[in-house]
Amino acid sequence: MTAGPSFFVLDDDVEFREALMEALAASGCVVEGAGNPMAVPLAAFARADVLVLDLALPSIDGFGILAPLAGLPQPPRVIFISGNGEELLRAAGDLGRLTGLTVLGALEKPIEVEELLSLARRPTTLPAGDSALMAQNAEQIREAVAAALARQALPVMFQPLVRASDLGFVGAEALLGNQLDGFGSVRPPQIIAALEEAPQMLIDLSYQVLDAAAALCARWTAAGHNGLVSVNMPLQVLLTPDAVVRIGAIVARHGVPPQRVVLELPEDAVYDSSASALTTLARLRLAGFGLALDDVGQRQSGLMQLAKLPVTAIKIDLELLRQARDWAKPRRIIASLSALGHQLGLKVVAEGVETREDLERVRKVGVDYLQGFLVSHKLPADGIMALLNRADDGCLSVNGGMTAA
Repeated sequence: MTAGPSFFVLDDDVEFREALMEALAASGCVVEGAGNPMAVPLAAFARADVLVLDLALPSIDGFGILAPLAGLPQPPRVIFISGNGEELLRAAGDLGRLTGLTVLGALEKPIEVEELLSLARRPTTLPAGDSALMAQNAEQIREAVAAALARQALPVMFQPLVRASDLGFVGAEALLGNQLDGFGSVRPPQIIAALEEAPQMLIDLSYQVLDAAAALCARWTAAGHNGLVSVNMPLQVLLTPDAVVRIGAIVARHGVPPQRVVLELPEDAVYDSSASALTTLARLRLAGFGLALDDVGQRQSGLMQLAKLPVTAIKIDLELLRQARDWAKPRRIIASLSALGHQLGLKVVAEGVETREDLERVRKVGVDYLQGFLVSHKLPADGIMALLNRADDGCLSVNGGMTAA
C-alpha cells in the first residue's frame, strides 16, 4: 500500500529525474519516469495519478503534449516544473486549465520533494459540467428565485468584515446562500448567471438583499455594535432612473443612516462610462453611501478608471490572494494595490483570507480590512448576531468556531 499518489516524472535531465524518482519512491509512492515524451505511449501517463511535467523537453516541449493528455479518458493531474522562470510556469498552468486538464500547481527548479507531495495531495474541485448544468437548469433557477422573491424568502447570508490589525468587527457583506428552495444546492454565481436573461428579477433580488442587509445592520446597532454592511449592487440597478430613491428608502425604512451602508460595484460598472451610471454613483455618494470597487486586480485596465468613480474603498480580488500563495508577482501586485488605495485616500479590503499566512501577508502590506474563511464562513443573520455576542471586546477570533453555511 502506498503512502501517496502515483507519479510519472517527465524530465530530460537524467540526474534530476532519477533523484526525484528515488525521493518519491522513498516516500512510499509508485513512480515511473522518462526523458522523451515521444518515446512514451500516452497510456503510460494515464497510469499515474500525477504527471510531473518539465516544460523544456526534447522533440516536443511541455506545452505540445497538453492537448494529447487532455484527450485521454482519464488524464493525470499535472504539476509543471521548470527552471525558466515564473512567467512560463504561470502560462503553462493557465494553458493546461484551458485545455481541460486538472493543474495542481507549478514549481521552479530546484524543487523540494515535500513541496511536490503537498501539491499532489491538494484536494481538487473539478469545474467540469458547470456550463452544461447552467444551460440545463437556468429556467428552474429563475422559477425558484421568482418564488423566493414573492415570499420575500431569498437565502441571504453574511460574511464578517474585520480590521486586519486586530480582527475587530467593522461590518459584514451580504451574500446569497447556497440553498434555494424549489431548486436545492446552487452556487451564487449560477443564480446571477441565470438572471442575466431576467434583468428585472436581478434588480428585485438586489433590493431584497439590501433590505435584509439593512435589517441586520439595524439589529447589531440596537445591540450596541458598530459596523458597516455592504451589498453588491449590479449595473442593472444603477442604470434604473429611480435607483437612488429606492436605495435610500429601503435603508431609511430600517432607520439605518446611509453612512453605514457600502454598495459594492462590479467591474462592469467601472467600464460603463454613461452619464446615467456616473450620475447615480455621484448622487449615492452625495447621499452618504459608501462605494466600494469590487474584485480589484481581476482586470488590470480597471485601475485606469479609478479616478472616474467616487469610490471610498477597493476590494482586492480573492483569486489574486490565492495566487500570491505560490507566486511572487501577485504578492507584489497586492502590495501595490494597497499602497495605491491609500494614496488615493481609500480603504483597502482583502477578500478570501483563508490561512494564517494569508493574514500575515495582508497585514504586512497594510490593508485596512479583511474577510474570509479564516475568520468566518458566511452565516445567516442570527449567526452574525451570535458571533458578535461571543466576541471579546468586539474582536473576532481566527477560525471562530463557526461552520460553513
